[in-house]
Amino acid sequence: MRLLVWAAVAAGLLSTSAGASPAQGEAAARREIEAGERAWGQAFVRGDVATVQRLLADDFVGVSPGGETYGKAQMLDELRTAPHETSDRIDGLSVRLYGDTAIAQARERVVGPPPELKPSQTVFTDTWIRRAGRWRIVAAEDLDPGAGNMPEHAADAAAIRALRARSNRAIAEHDMAGFTPAFDDDAVFVWSNGTTAIGKAGLMQFFARDFADPAFDRYVRTAARVAVAANGVRAVEHGTWTALKHDAAGQTRYGGDYSAHWMKKDGAWRIQGELYVKLHCEGSLCTP
Repeated sequence: MRLLVWAAVAAGLLSTSAGASPAQGEAAARREIEAGERAWGQAFVRGDVATVQRLLADDFVGVSPGGETYGKAQMLDELRTAPHETSDRIDGLSVRLYGDTAIAQARERVVGPPPELKPSQTVFTDTWIRRAGRWRIVAAEDLDPGAGNMPEHAADAAAIRALRARSNRAIAEHDMAGFTPAFDDDAVFVWSNGTTAIGKAGLMQFFARDFADPAFDRYVRTAARVAVAANGVRAVEHGTWTALKHDAAGQTRYGGDYSAHWMKKDGAWRIQGELYVKLHCEGSLCTP
């Protein structure tokens, strides 16, 4: 969560002083909020419950990267019981002031507790309110921007997205020859109904049935994130997928989330495996 010690803030050294000019008051408010943001993150490294108790308003509401909401009591309980983070770093912190309201935004990188030391990155937006002369956080939202790629791998990520777009076009055209080149010969597939297929032969058998089905229209896979390994050899693609079918009753649309494992061989990216999970369906042709 949010390397300055909160003691200075708690002592009121960064609070707006009486009689200060508007510019001085604004500068002091920014310093207090900036210090508070960094102190919040460091509290999860040190297990500093008192700091978070002071920083959060009693009516605080947060939204996690997964969309779950939580309150002050939940955050304090997590701080008391969960293992401490190994490190917390904030980059690009900006604070915008609107009278007694402020918006703080930044990128945050956290290294989790041992032994895993799992790294994570988020982009956060926090809302601060000044009450009785003191700034408190009343709302927070953290977003997962996805695993970033090193600049030297930007072209690889773009190539994978282009291959996915080409694959989508081939499916829409029911073009088996245009669809299969993106897959490795021994790729493994887990379809949305839980069945599996191994290799291009199994893949082609599956899609031959779809292409022969008069109700089948297309599958559309939309990549939300492509992350390339540091060595540039492997990549993972996460996204959403949609299937479209038509019958006399109208259109059936179903889909969900998918993941794909890519590997670069002889300079070309190929899919090693795909996993599809069905999460929703609307229409007469829905199945479990």
